[in-house]
Amino acid sequence: MDTDREALLEDWVARVSPLFTPLRLSREQLVDALPAFLEELHALLVEAEEDADGHPALHHSEISGAHGRQRLRLGADVSLVTREYALLRDCILTRAERANLDVPPRQLRVLSACIDDALAQAVIPFAFDSAETEERERFFQLSSDMFSVAGMDGYFKRVNAYFVHVLGWSEAELYQRPFMDLVHPDDQASTREEMRKLSQGIPTLHFENRFRTRDGSYRWLAWASRPVPEQGLLYAAARDITEQKAVAQEREQLLEAVRDSETRFREMADHAPVMLWVTDAQGSTTYMNRGWYAFTGQTEATGLGLGWFDALHPDDLERTRRTFTDSNAARRPFRLDYRLRGPDGHYRWAVDTGSPRFDADGHFLGYIGSVIDISDRKQAEVEREALLARESAARREAEEANQLKDEFLATISHELRTPLTAILGWVQLLRTGNLRASRQERALETIERNARAQGQLIEDLLDVSRIVSGKLKLDVEPVDLSAVVQQALESVRPAADARHIEVRATVDTSSSVMGDPHRLQQVVWNLLSNAVKFTPRGGHVRLVVCRRDSLVELTVEDTGQGISEAFLPHVFERFRQADSGSTRKTGGLGLGLSIVRHIVEMHGGTVSAASDGEGRGATFTVRLPLSVTQRRDPAMPPSPKPPVAERMPAPPPELGGVRVLVVDDEEDARELLRTLLEDNGAHVVTAGSAVEGLQVLQAEHPDVLVSDIGMPVTDGYGFIERVRALSAEKGGHTPAVAITAYARSEDRTRVLRAGFQSHVPKPVEPGELLAVIASLAERYPALPKA
Repeated sequence: MDTDREALLEDWVARVSPLFTPLRLSREQLVDALPAFLEELHALLVEAEEDADGHPALHHSEISGAHGRQRLRLGADVSLVTREYALLRDCILTRAERANLDVPPRQLRVLSACIDDALAQAVIPFAFDSAETEERERFFQLSSDMFSVAGMDGYFKRVNAYFVHVLGWSEAELYQRPFMDLVHPDDQASTREEMRKLSQGIPTLHFENRFRTRDGSYRWLAWASRPVPEQGLLYAAARDITEQKAVAQEREQLLEAVRDSETRFREMADHAPVMLWVTDAQGSTTYMNRGWYAFTGQTEATGLGLGWFDALHPDDLERTRRTFTDSNAARRPFRLDYRLRGPDGHYRWAVDTGSPRFDADGHFLGYIGSVIDISDRKQAEVEREALLARESAARREAEEANQLKDEFLATISHELRTPLTAILGWVQLLRTGNLRASRQERALETIERNARAQGQLIEDLLDVSRIVSGKLKLDVEPVDLSAVVQQALESVRPAADARHIEVRATVDTSSSVMGDPHRLQQVVWNLLSNAVKFTPRGGHVRLVVCRRDSLVELTVEDTGQGISEAFLPHVFERFRQADSGSTRKTGGLGLGLSIVRHIVEMHGGTVSAASDGEGRGATFTVRLPLSVTQRRDPAMPPSPKPPVAERMPAPPPELGGVRVLVVDDEEDARELLRTLLEDNGAHVVTAGSAVEGLQVLQAEHPDVLVSDIGMPVTDGYGFIERVRALSAEKGGHTPAVAITAYARSEDRTRVLRAGFQSHVPKPVEPGELLAVIASLAERYPALPKA
């Protein structure tokens, strides 16, 4: 510390500066009393070195106490002060280590004790002045004056809320630019001169200049400032005197008119766009211009004297009377707002400005004043506040939507990758050739199950897209809900049995509605699968379908984890999940219940959710209007269930010998289709692009053309257009099947309009594709070769 004290100081400043960046402190403000404290610390270390048997004693540091008070005034908190003292200790020890100094333990004890004692002294102002600080802060923020703390560097350090309100700039904007940038160009020279006096310690008792507001206008401010040169700060209070300036200017204009001629004044006043009035020394109104009488409907008989008070709103009367009387007694200007009744009985806001009149000898003559209609301004202020409230609500909604989007993207990434992990894992195990037969069957079942799960996720996304675009359609017909429920039960029962969940159903077989059976089955399946998914092992799920007056009520009740009261209002919203984090226990995209609600509402029904809280189960209730075409007797037994179709129908025998051209840019997809078709007796040729496909088509003359839609350079639509442009002899009439991942109804329509005879969505069901190809080969027999 004898030789490197300046270097130590610079090291400490470099490391502590980032901590105080938000306070915008100068280097002098950062350093403050540190040199004096280092001098004091050096003396104590020397004393400890001379006294070999000495022990560090409690040391009271006035320097540190003053440092703490300085930090408190600048807006720092205890944590910042604690960290800067810790950095000081670290800087001292680091420099000692760099210099390879062998510091005696007693000096280390003294060093630590002194820094700890200094820190304790520095934080005392924070502890004892907290209540006073809070009170000062409350006064600072709530004051009707414009308070600020500025640095000699020309930047604001702190401003209160009223300061921000008057000028319109945000705090951040005021802190980021020199305040001289806001001073009117005509006032900058005098302002710099005033700053020069302040830098010399001369306080400002009264100084006026104009500051630019955020909307580009200027406001007159009257300043009173007290400089603190040792801190590089000045504390200032300002008052907005723009209105007083306007009043003074108006007063001068009116007094000049009075001096010119009373007659001229009256003539001018009667044609003025504002309401003007004059009183005598006792406060009685002696003149009002025509504007007042037109605005209020009063006459000279009812308005002069003190009669004008009758036109005021009752709620403003006492305040206005008191201000007028007190100002008249004190002979001072006044300005107040009140509501005036018009001839139609409606009240409008007005601002009344009064100025005292004096004769050449200084005798008080009374008041002259003006009244201006400010109803539009008041309305604009109300509308501005409402707009700010709407903007704030919109911002909150946008932030919430953005958060939901991020959560949904993370969820869909997880949900799509999870089945892919199982598929790829089992495929790699199958390729080793070491799996037992039983395990091979399990592998195939797992791959198929996860592929279908991915397909269901994609179908849910497509449903949401159809809902958002208004393109979800219903094929309405009479629907027996008992059959719909039975099919949904058969779909979810394997999952329920695997988890030992009992599923009970009570169905009124006389319940029939008008609707889309496929979509209604989707509703029931979603509710049942949700109930099974959120019910723990050994629980039970109960489904009840019954008639209630003119409605059919379907209820799904479970003993699962339930729904919290906070989440219950959001349970049917898209992309909303009660547990959306990475630790959630169940999968899904959070789309099923929103799709359920939309489908139910399209059927003219309602759906609701109820729960007694987390861990207490949930109940979902769907209400649909009863079918008006129902004729079946309730006593009649339900219709027999239709037989369950086989999952993979046998390939049609007509496929044998059919010549098929497969066009797909994906090699894996081409090989899959080649294998599938050749294993079922077809003769297959392939092409990897639309150009190659045209060449093969004209060379091979296939019976059926199978083409992908999404291909580079020329897609499936362009390909089929070129095919149909060919003559029949060159294959232009070859029947074609489109295979595409674009599975919306509008995509199917576009495919058929483009020239394809059929549309098969991905992932391809082998049986469906074989049946379509066989049908096309039978309906469109190939032309005989030339």
